[in-house]
Amino acid sequence: MKRLQIYLADLKELLTARDFVSARTLLKEIGPIDLADGWEYFDADERVAIFRLSTRQKAMQLFEELESEHQAALIGSLQHQDAQDLLSDLDPSATSRMMRDLPPPLVRQFNAIMKKGGLECVQQYLQHAPESVGALMRGRYVTLDEKWTTKAAVERIQYSTRLRRIEETHLDTLMVVDAKNHLRGAVGLKSLVVAPNDMLVRDLMDQAPRTLTPDLDQEEAVKLFTKYKLKSAPVVDKDGALLGVVVYRDIFAIAQAETEEDFAKMAGFARSRTRSVLKSAGLRLPWLIITCLGGVLVSHVIKNFENTLSQIIALASFSPLIAGMGGNVGSQTATIMVRGLATGEIGRDDEAKSIVHEILIGLLLGVSYGIVVGLLAGLAYHDRYGWYFGLVVGLGMTFSMTVASCMASIEPFVLRRFGVDPATATGPMITTTTDLLSNAFYFTLASWLLLGHA
Repeated sequence: MKRLQIYLADLKELLTARDFVSARTLLKEIGPIDLADGWEYFDADERVAIFRLSTRQKAMQLFEELESEHQAALIGSLQHQDAQDLLSDLDPSATSRMMRDLPPPLVRQFNAIMKKGGLECVQQYLQHAPESVGALMRGRYVTLDEKWTTKAAVERIQYSTRLRRIEETHLDTLMVVDAKNHLRGAVGLKSLVVAPNDMLVRDLMDQAPRTLTPDLDQEEAVKLFTKYKLKSAPVVDKDGALLGVVVYRDIFAIAQAETEEDFAKMAGFARSRTRSVLKSAGLRLPWLIITCLGGVLVSHVIKNFENTLSQIIALASFSPLIAGMGGNVGSQTATIMVRGLATGEIGRDDEAKSIVHEILIGLLLGVSYGIVVGLLAGLAYHDRYGWYFGLVVGLGMTFSMTVASCMASIEPFVLRRFGVDPATATGPMITTTTDLLSNAFYFTLASWLLLGHA
């Protein structure tokens, strides 16, 4: 984006003056990602000009980086033949993902632009559910025969791949299939390039690559990619026939979107920009009610210790700090656990280990802060209440942070067992539980140690 700002004024001036030769030269200095980031700075005519003045490969990269609504608008602004050439260069899976977000009139326009063969390919992807692997897989990849030599395989790649479609074609991993298109294995491009020319593909390939099915949920695919550190994975049907390839770049985009959505849910505003005010408020209301009721219960707990507070007013000054530190640790732990569940980093076999790990961290933090805050409280109030005051504050801090980490590490798994989204419910539950338990422990301990020894 910064690079675009350097050339933005000059580029717009050249486009206005219709000096397309100089504009084409200037566009070589600006990357497609920067152009996409600053797309709103150009009007419709300038966008078409930029697209047509860019090299075919760069234009494809630019189109890939644009938001779906900008992609649709650009195609609608191009001449019929240019739009047809663009859609034919796109991977059919990318076209299908774009068309899912378009209103019916634009979908009909796209259908009219695409050639018959291209439309049939796109329809194959549209038949899969939007959140499934079938809707995510790519259709442009290179297949090899296991009986070929590596030299023949490399020649096949060179002859079957068009340079203008290089960005849309998956070449990092080559799929090995038999005569009936059944998957036999996979081999990396690097291995083919460095292997001896007379070596057979079957001797070089991975005969049991991790595969996906088209009906698998995209979130499950994210977990598999994360767990096995995959860069790509073939998609096969129930008979083992190769249907497509899922690549890490697309999986990363899904994982990023899921993580952002989970964080939004934890904050209580999931997709609020795309929903009405009433609907957004309704989504937050149930969990805020839990928090409100928890606050009422906390007030009731504190009211029961009114005698203690009236005699030792200083206790009230540390209560918000103790509850607040517990809440902070709980939020941190919950974020880690919910993210681990969402990305698959925490599997079924790792649950107990992860819970114990986070509880021990909370205990260590609680002890550390408890010692420091307890000493400070003791130094400030030992003349009036003795050193037991610092002990109460220190133990209250330790208890609050330990309980918060314990609840935050366990609750996501419990909620998931009952079919409740952990990202939505964990935050309010932790806040309420931590406030109740920490205040009850803090004031009970104060009544016993301070008033009991007075």
